[in-house]
Amino acid sequence: MPKREKYHPSALQIEYICPKCGKHLAWALPTTIIQCPECGKWVNSKNRKMEGEVFLPIDSNQLVLFPDC
Repeated sequence: MPKREKYHPSALQIEYICPKCGKHLAWALPTTIIQCPECGKWVNSKNRKMEGEVFLPIDSNQLVLFPDC
């Protein structure tokens, strides 16, 4: 990804938190819609609960759960 496009808003992930039960769901692109497994509410970028606005690049190492060993 070219450097100028790396931090374009559409290439950044946001944290999804259920507005009904407060469960932390996932880090995903702003166009994502996620169903909360706890309460069944559909969460999108407009109705998600925000605990401060944080964005992560798509290729962020902070999102690596299982690095290649």
